[in-house]
This record gives sequence, C-alpha cells and structure tokens, in this order.
Amino acid sequence: MPNSYVRAAGIASVLGAAFVLLGIGIAGVVTPDYSAIRDVISGSQLGPYGSLVTLGLTGGGSLTVVFASLLQRTLPPGNVIGPGLLVVRGFGTLLAAAFLADVGPVRTAGGYLHVIGFVGGSLAFGIGLFFLAGRMRLDEAWQTLAPYTVATALASLAILGLFVGLGPRYVGDTTAPLSAIGGLIQRLLTLTTWTWHLVIGAWLLLRPAAVPAEA
Repeated sequence: MPNSYVRAAGIASVLGAAFVLLGIGIAGVVTPDYSAIRDVISGSQLGPYGSLVTLGLTGGGSLTVVFASLLQRTLPPGNVIGPGLLVVRGFGTLLAAAFLADVGPVRTAGGYLHVIGFVGGSLAFGIGLFFLAGRMRLDEAWQTLAPYTVATALASLAILGLFVGLGPRYVGDTTAPLSAIGGLIQRLLTLTTWTWHLVIGAWLLLRPAAVPAEA
C-alpha cells in the first residue's frame, strides 16, 4: 500500500480517538452538577455542553469508518471481518451521536438507537479486534501489536459486560448494583477502546516508510 495511505490511516485513527476523548472529557468537567464517576456519558450529552460530546462522537465515528477502510488495505491480506466490524463500530458511534438518550427508562425510538449505537458498536469493536489480531500475526512488522490487540479485545468485552450487567440501565438510574460508579466504568471502557486507536495510529505514523523494491 502507498505510504500516503498508511499515513492517512494513522491520522484518521489518532484524530478520531482524540475527538471522542476530548469531547467526552471536556463535557464531563464543565457540565454543572455532573459526576464523571457516577453519571454516564449520555448524561453530559444531554447537558448544556452536550454539543461537545456530539461533535466528538461524530468526528470519531466518521474517522473510524475511514480508518477501517484504509486498515483493510494496510494489514496483511486476510478476511474483511475485522475491518468490517470496525466500520460497524464507526456507525454505532455515529448513532450514539445522532440520537440522544432518554432521561429515565428508554422509551423512544431515538433512545433505543442511542443504546444500540453504544452497545452494538462496542461489541463489534471487541469482536473485530480478534480478527484483526489474526491478520497482524501474519506479518512480522505487525506481530508485536497482536498481543496488545487481543488484550484490548478481552478487556473491552469484559468491561462492557460489567457495565451492561451491573451498571446503570438508563440516565439517572440509581437502582443498578454499580450505579454509583457507572460513569467510571463506562469511561474505562471508552478509554480502553479509543486508546487502541491512538496506539495503532501512532504506530502507523511513526513506523519507517516502505522502500520500493529495485527492478
């Protein structure tokens, strides 16, 4: 693949993660009466600075689709399941950006689409990384990233399961077993998944350029 495409993949991955983490992080700090430990991210998106979350998710989702398309061409040859599930993750992020969560139990179509975007996108990401790691093992240049990719997949799915099983079921839920730290669990999941994008993107940008073979 041309080095310009590799660089574009790296830029898309890093910028996408930066948009999401900055948008969520800043909104969580400046939103009045908001606790990043207790309250889920969707709560800050409903607040006066929710546009920061929406813009961050929109940028991250869009660039994830771009990154996945370029990654398909950058990785060693193999099946398209891994990059395809990254595309699903990107569109899931866009769904979470486009549709706001309901306050209280989910009852509207938009609220359901918001939940589907977050949960479905996170699930697609975790499963997709196993397939990406399988392709990484086929090339010596990528092999060192395969264990980290598998570890991220396991961690993200475990945290997602913890959040879905024991965390808040909706914005304002105080009855779930881990509702007091629901925001912290969700942010740990967010940090785990988008840090992978930062690492892979930085590696793509910093690795030596391929030297064309002489005729």
